[in-house]
Order: sequence, then C-alpha cells, then structure tokens
Amino acid sequence: MSIKSTFKSSAALAFLAAGALSLTACATSTAKPVAHKHAHAVKHNHQGEKLSKKSIEARNKANVLAFYEMTFNQHKVQEATDLYIGKEYLQHNPTVADGGQAFVDAFAPFLAEHPQSHAIVKRVMADGDLVMVHVHSKLHANDLGEAVVDIFRLDDEGKIVEHWDVIQAVPEKTESGRTMF
Repeated sequence: MSIKSTFKSSAALAFLAAGALSLTACATSTAKPVAHKHAHAVKHNHQGEKLSKKSIEARNKANVLAFYEMTFNQHKVQEATDLYIGKEYLQHNPTVADGGQAFVDAFAPFLAEHPQSHAIVKRVMADGDLVMVHVHSKLHANDLGEAVVDIFRLDDEGKIVEHWDVIQAVPEKTESGRTMF
C-alpha cells in the first residue's frame, strides 16, 4: 500500500516525512521540554527571573527539534506527544484531527509501516511563540522525499499547541539546477 493511499493527501505524508527528521544536531537528544508551571503573561524561569525573547525562542526551538527527533526519527510518537504537545493541539493539516491523541493515531501506524522513514532538518527559525522548520523527509534511503515547512505555535510552557505545514515533492531535477534545500 502506498503512503498516498494510506493518507488522503500529500500533506499528511509530508508531515510524516517531515516528522521523520534526522536532526544532526539533536540526533541523540534526550531533551525534555522546558516547562514553566507558573508562567504568566511575563515569562519567568524557575528562579523567578524574567526570560528574554531570545531565551524563549531558544527553548521553543529546542523543544520542536527534540519533538521531531523523538517522533520522526526514533518513531516514539506517544512519548513525544506526551512530552511536547500541549493539552490543546490545533491542527491545520486537513488530514489530521485536532488533539494529541489524533496526532498519535495518524502517525504511529504510518511510522510502524515505514520503519526507515526519517527527516533531516535543514533550517530552523523562531519568532516569538512560532517555530518553523524546513525539512527533507524521506521514506527510505532511495526516496527523493519531500520538502516540508512545518510551523508550530508553542504556549508559555514551551508545549506545541498549533501546527501548519506546506509540503512539496522533491523532483529528480530542477530548472535552476539547485536543490530544494
């Protein structure tokens, strides 16, 4: 069965593929989300010190990268969801429902069927509570894969609470001669 028959659109496939990231910087990451249980409008660390925008963005990037590594390269979907997805999780991918359990239900079976799937994060950037990753997702070593941009919104505790994605198949050649990455 092809992936596209498993998922109704290439968007879900791309998210899966994107999720199958191979983070060279976080390949062996065992990072846990940095949660601030008493976060308010002004974000503070555990010592009560105000967090800078740069610190919040660094925490959010680290959490998204750790989520990707655990989900899409280690294929530990439930564990990643429990650690990194918030109680509310809004999904803009049209083939996946809202909520952490819906994410698990969509991706755990797919990753079990495609144990060689992985993703390589090419770029990561943050702007406040948003983190964007540009990813090369592949089902196996010989797959051309897909170029994926995932955008995540994180809450004050550094949990993923919203997701958007854009997915494009990687062609054998491009008009410009440059890769998509």
